[in-house]
Amino acid sequence: MKSKAKSENDTVGRDWGAPIVSFEEFAKLRPKLGKIVATSGGFDPIHPGHISCIIDSKKFGDTMVVIVNGDAFLTAKKGRPFQNLETRCLIVSGIVGVDYVIPFEIHNDQTVAKALSALKPDVFTKGGDRVALSTLPEAEQKAIKDNDIEVIFGIGEDKKWSSSWFLKEWDEGSGKT
Repeated sequence: MKSKAKSENDTVGRDWGAPIVSFEEFAKLRPKLGKIVATSGGFDPIHPGHISCIIDSKKFGDTMVVIVNGDAFLTAKKGRPFQNLETRCLIVSGIVGVDYVIPFEIHNDQTVAKALSALKPDVFTKGGDRVALSTLPEAEQKAIKDNDIEVIFGIGEDKKWSSSWFLKEWDEGSGKT
């Protein structure tokens, strides 16, 4: 009997941790969730800095929501995603403290402004090299102001890791530079 490899679509709808929901589904749940804290990222590939930011962000609210940027975002930023959006959402859903994961795919927009406007979190956290409102894209700043979102910077470990660094080292090791 031949074994059949699982396809990428076999993971759709699985609940391996925090539920992966749409903005519409989250909006229905929101009134019962208390103070909402959100963070966002491509998480491609995920590393300890991402995880420390997510875990430490939970301290600022009752419900932790992670917005996972889509494949179009990563293609514009890096040329292509290393892992697809579904895979990255499943990985993030298994991190301690994450209550909800929201995939966010929008073409020709390198911000999470529309995600923040839809989600309207009480708190938005950023780690790594984001240290002030001036380091966030202008559209995000408008979304933050318009929705009265508190932004907290410097969450998680100092920038010791970078997905881009990992991928560059990987390409160099395989002779793809």
